Amino acid sequence: MYRGKGKLFFSLFAVCMLLTVAGAAYSDDSEAATDMSGTSLNVIYDANKSIELNASSSTTLSFFVYNGYTENVVAYVAATSNNESTKVNTSTAPIELVKGENTSIKMTVTADRYAHQGNYSVTLSFKIYKGSDPAFLEQGTYDFPLHVMSNLSSDKYNKFLGFFDNTYTGIMGNVWFTAAVSFLGLLAIGYAVMFVAVPVCSRIVMKKDDPQRKTLKKLLYRLCQVIVWLWVIGQVFRILGADEELIDLINRLFYLAYVVVGIIVGWQLYKLIVDTLISKAASRVGDYNLNDTEADIKSFRPLFLYIGEIILAIVGTMLIMSLLGFNLAAIITSAGLVSLGISMGAQDVLKQFFSGLEILATRPFKKGDLIAVGADAMVYRVRRVNVMNTILENWDNTDVFVMPNSLITTNKIRNITRETLISKVYLTVDIAYGSDVNLARKLMQEAATENPHVISDGSVKRPYTRLEAFEDSNLLIKMGFYVDEYGSQWAICGQIRQGIIAKFAANGIGIDYQQIVIHEAKNPETREGAAKTADDSE
Repeated sequence: MYRGKGKLFFSLFAVCMLLTVAGAAYSDDSEAATDMSGTSLNVIYDANKSIELNASSSTTLSFFVYNGYTENVVAYVAATSNNESTKVNTSTAPIELVKGENTSIKMTVTADRYAHQGNYSVTLSFKIYKGSDPAFLEQGTYDFPLHVMSNLSSDKYNKFLGFFDNTYTGIMGNVWFTAAVSFLGLLAIGYAVMFVAVPVCSRIVMKKDDPQRKTLKKLLYRLCQVIVWLWVIGQVFRILGADEELIDLINRLFYLAYVVVGIIVGWQLYKLIVDTLISKAASRVGDYNLNDTEADIKSFRPLFLYIGEIILAIVGTMLIMSLLGFNLAAIITSAGLVSLGISMGAQDVLKQFFSGLEILATRPFKKGDLIAVGADAMVYRVRRVNVMNTILENWDNTDVFVMPNSLITTNKIRNITRETLISKVYLTVDIAYGSDVNLARKLMQEAATENPHVISDGSVKRPYTRLEAFEDSNLLIKMGFYVDEYGSQWAICGQIRQGIIAKFAANGIGIDYQQIVIHEAKNPETREGAAKTADDSE
């Protein structure tokens, strides 16, 4: 029983709530409906609600028109605004209004960049014709309240520092007096902030012992002075009530200088963060049992710095172009098409660029390493690794080679320094026929073993010799041995040769050399005489 009464109670309560909501909705519509002067149309819109619009933006408004005529009518709608910097667009097509029904109408209100801040109105004009008869029936208007907001024109006119009203009379109440006092006050405030912010910023982004710190401070002081002056001038123009276009120009210059300072400070801060992280990682490389050395970890720095340069350059360029009024969406689209064309026509350049990033990321070699590239037997010392190419040098530092990074990454790279500095060297000596070959081999091995750079401790194969070949006038003995420093192998071979000469001389072993016998002709005037002289000598 109680359950049935409870259900009945809740049902009645729900019906009452629905009726209340419906009645409230109907009441709101009737209150919002406003007669259009000179017509039998009603505009359903809250007259107390204004259209809020920011400068350099647009909004679309929808409202209903009720046809109070006894027949269907056709209306042509036009809209205007009493603000010259605001445009209103509606459909130019005729609108059919059915009798006794509401019809939705849309209009778009657009304020340009230099629209002055204030309260305005949008006037909607209707020309009404009979639905079945093209004859003109009536004409009416309806006003919508419009409020435009702009950061180029505010309520700072004739206010000290842009905040305090000038209540003086006479010359002191003049707007120029307010502007002059505000100029001095704002300039003092700007310089005070600058003298505090620049040293603090320099301490944050650069180390105390960094020699570039003073240079950075001087640069920031100069740029910040430009920012302060532009900011002060912009505020003074607002106090004077200057034209919005002039204020906008000052604003653009101010933000442009602000972006430049931000890029410089951001770059220094980015370098500090990169250096800090790399230093911490390098100092703890042993804690993680990594194969990389501290120098290997620090070799990542150029890669991170280059990535930071690219990001800051892109962000800075986009911000500056946006401040100058360019359409970033169109620029990005165009940049995509241009980059596609560039990628098709500059494949080699892009290949070198990405090969450089690959070298910086994978680090197959670093500055000072000894490398061999591809099938080239020549060994180079790395002088510098760039994004587009790598600078190499020979042993004597007499020749410098600029090798494209794409050529390096597409070939086999032998890093002699990273593998080992131990190098196998071969040395040959010619001795005369009839010499003691075994003694010569023994003396050569002794000369090699006595050199401190030749490895003879058994960790690698000890110096060894063999009879290599029978030449036309000599015997060729070849010796192989290992040296502990790849870059000094030629000097070591020279020292060993000098030792071999001394030992051969002390033991009576002659080093064969080519001899040329010249016969002097008795009658050199003719070829026959020269031949006869040679026969007589035999």
